[in-house]
This record gives sequence, C-alpha cells and structure tokens, in this order.
Amino acid sequence: MAAILRFGHFEMRPEQRQLLADRVPLALGTRAFDLLAVLLENRDRIVSKTELLERAWSGVVVEENNLSVQVSSLRKLLGESAIVTVHGRGYRWTVPVHDASAAGPSGSASVRPSLAVLPFANLGGSSDQADFADGLADDIVANLARSPWLHVIAHRAARGRGDSGLGAVDLCTALGVSYLIKGSVRRAGATLRVSAELVHGASGETLWGERYDRPVDDPFAVQDEIATNIVGCIEPMYLKREELLASRRNARDVQHWDLLMRARWHYWRSTCLHNAESKLLLQRALGLRPNDVTALSLLALSLATDAWFGWAPNAKIAATEARRVALRAVAQDDRDSFAHFALGLTQVGFGQIDRAIDEQRRALELYPQFAAASGELGRLLAYSGRTVEGAAMIRRAMAASPTDPRLSLWYFGLAIASFVDEDHEAAARHAATAVAHRPDWYFNHYLLAACLSSCGELDAARDALAEGSRQMPRFSVATLAIGHPFKNPAHRDRYVAALRQVGWKG
Repeated sequence: MAAILRFGHFEMRPEQRQLLADRVPLALGTRAFDLLAVLLENRDRIVSKTELLERAWSGVVVEENNLSVQVSSLRKLLGESAIVTVHGRGYRWTVPVHDASAAGPSGSASVRPSLAVLPFANLGGSSDQADFADGLADDIVANLARSPWLHVIAHRAARGRGDSGLGAVDLCTALGVSYLIKGSVRRAGATLRVSAELVHGASGETLWGERYDRPVDDPFAVQDEIATNIVGCIEPMYLKREELLASRRNARDVQHWDLLMRARWHYWRSTCLHNAESKLLLQRALGLRPNDVTALSLLALSLATDAWFGWAPNAKIAATEARRVALRAVAQDDRDSFAHFALGLTQVGFGQIDRAIDEQRRALELYPQFAAASGELGRLLAYSGRTVEGAAMIRRAMAASPTDPRLSLWYFGLAIASFVDEDHEAAARHAATAVAHRPDWYFNHYLLAACLSSCGELDAARDALAEGSRQMPRFSVATLAIGHPFKNPAHRDRYVAALRQVGWKG
C-alpha cells in the first residue's frame, strides 16, 4: 500500500498506523485499522468476509459478528456510505482515494482544504423559488471561487447530493471535501426566508448559521445581497477553524497549509513575539514553496506590522522590505486579490496613499466580496478627506463580514472619517467601539484619546492616553505618520494637537 492515502478529509498512513481527519490523528483500534487497510488496498474490488477475517485477525478463529462490529465502527467514523455491504459476497470501498505519497516528508505538495456548496433546498415547491435557490447557490460558488484562501469544488459535483439523505460526514467523504455549505429557501407571503450554514465534515459541527428574511419585490437584489453576506461570513469562520486545527497538529507533521494557518493565528495575536513567530512560520512555508503568493502576501503584512507597531529597530527598513515582498507576490500572480491587498497596505508606509487606494480597488475588482479590501479602501478614503465614500465602503465591509478579525480596524476607520468631518462625538463613539473589539491595539487608545480630547472630555482622554502609552510608550509623530496617512496636513496637525492637549509628548 502507498505510504499515504487520502480520501475526503481523511488521511491514512499505514507505515505509522495512523488515521487522520483534517490531519489530526484519530483513535482507532487495531482490528478496525487493519480492516480499513485491507479495504483501501483492495478498493477496486469486493473483498469477501473470509478474506477480511483472515487478513485482520491473522489466522485467529473469531465469529463473523466481530467483523460486523468493526465495520460498523468504521462507518460511524468515516460515514455510512464509505463501506457498502454486497450481500452474499462481502464489502466494497466506495470513496475516491488518491495516493499522496508524492508529497514526501516535507508536505510541500499539500493542498488547502476544499469546500462544497450543496443546492439550496426549495421548501416551497414553486418553480420561481427553485430558480432563486439554484441562482443563490451558483452565486455563492462563483464568489467563493475568487477567495485566495478557499478551494471550492465544481458546483455540478454537488448537484443531486443535497437531497440524498446523507449526513454531513458522509457527504464530505463522498464529495472529497472538508466543509459543506447548505441551506434552504422558503417563501411566506411577501417575505422570502433563506437559511444557510457552514458545516465541518470531520466533526459534523455547524460552525456558522444564519437566517435571512427579505421582501421578494426585487429577487435579484436579494439574491446578490444574501450571497455576498454568506461569503463574507464563511471565509473568516473557515479560516478561524483551520487556524485552530493547525495549532493542534504535531509540529513534525505540519504541511504548507498548516504553516500558513499557524502564521495567521500568530499574526492576529498582535504582539511582537507572536508576529516574530508568524514571520518564521511563513519563511518555513516559503522554503517549501518559494513563490507561494499567499505566503508572500502574509509575510508582507507581518513585516509591515513591525513598522506600524514600532517593533522594528528601523521602521523604514521594515516598511521597505514589506513592500519588496508584496511586489514579489504581485509579480508571481497579478490576478491574486490578496497580493494586491497586501501591496496596498505596504504603500501606506511611504505616504503613497493614492497608489494604496488603487491597489485596494484592484483587489476588489478581482474579488468583489473581499471585505478586508473594502474596509481598507474606506479607511484610506477617510484619511484622504473623502469621508462619505470612505464610510460607505467601511459599512459595506461590516455588512458583508460581521465576524471579520479586522472589525476593530473598520470602526477605527469610521472614527477617522468622523474626526476629519469634525463630528467629534461620533468619532469618540466609533473609537470606543474599536477599543472594545481590540483593547490590545495601542493605536485604538490613542485614537480614543484624540477624539475625547476634541470633545472636551479631557479626563477620559487622559485615561485613554495613559493606556495607549502603557502599551506603546515609544509612539511618536514619526510612527503616527506611518499608520495615520492623513492626506491633508491640517487634519494630522489637528489630531496631534488633540493628543498634545492631554499630555502626549511623542
């Protein structure tokens, strides 16, 4: 048998006597493991009960009931449809299997987990509603296919599976995917109700679910709105689960995708040590795939973060290296939205706000549902003085991806837009919300201090400044300029003056 066999989200390693689900080892008894090995080895034919008993029990005489018990335990683990009983003859393996031995010990040939969108169930029965359900699923597939993080199987492969009666584990195994999106459509009078959920195949756990009630006066607009929101919610929930799974895997078994997910997990912890670990993991990933666009783009963000947070010994050198890596990512694939997003962020450190805006617009052209690019574009527009357009882009990001880890940054952007417009009370409200979402980001506290100071709430502003200074005592005007690219110097001067009014010495 090959060294590594993969089927669905499972991986069989005969030499190590391991069965893994999403590359996490499972507890499997000796007899069950041996039976599975025999079935996989002979997956092109029916295996008789006699042969299975002889191979798995090594000549020990046992009752046939023992075989039935072991097969039943495998079905519960792998899905009822994985092993089919052929009456009077034996058992047959049914799930597509591929040899992953070529990946080698480095895991450099590993691929990211895949996802299937099942046809949405039409609970009303009308043909119009059926067309809406099909169109909604098609839109979700088309939108998710543009994500740099997701691999979505062709929609035709999932057709006919939604009403098959199989459970999530069986469906994922049959389709060879790790995640499912499924849902339903129902009409009640003038209201259309759409339900959707994201399911993790290995555990059968629902990671996210939502219900949408919308008027049916404009079905195409409703379809577009709901599809956009579903995509915006699914991507961060999927990535959060993948980060968690990667963090639990044995360090010796990590593959390229695991390195990316571990790097993301450390990146979002937002400390100097975690960011350093993120960079090390990304360098390891690039050692396996030197031109991987996703790893290059995330490395560019980690390098830029060193400059933004004041962690780099020389912020200019860090910013220069971040931009160099981001340019390399775009050179590898000019149609990768995440690469353009990263390049746009690195341009900010050089005061090139117009070029940064162009890069975020390009990212959105490539992936219109890219909430992070929409939110960053809105933030940059706010710094440019185009506050109405900027706030609209930020709110679009919030509506599309309400669970995104960048949510605090988007409230930060709304606060900047209000500050530029001299609506300081609104700015202070948004800044307080940004702090509530990420109290560990020092710049949120400096922002709140500036906004409260502008409102005349000087004591509260001093408290906010004290917390920001505690987290980042070296925050200076030079550091502020890197992360706060006000296009109009008067806006920056007003921001600095508000901080100075409550005692900032930076």
